[in-house]
Amino acid sequence: MIGTQFRAKREAMGLTQKELAEKLCVGQTMIAQVEIGMKMPSVALVKLAAELFACTTDSLIFGDEVRDSA
Repeated sequence: MIGTQFRAKREAMGLTQKELAEKLCVGQTMIAQVEIGMKMPSVALVKLAAELFACTTDSLIFGDEVRDSA
């Protein structure tokens, strides 16, 4: 799920994987691996990405799913 969200939000901003990687101070390979589900990003990377994408960390992790807090 998180990889799908990373890709969708990156593409919505018109960024390449390399451009996003530069903004997040990671390698392009890391972004590619997150997007295809090979790697999970660190909590710090998720937080930075959420700030860049102007969204919540929950929306990156869970997408548009509605979560039941009960």
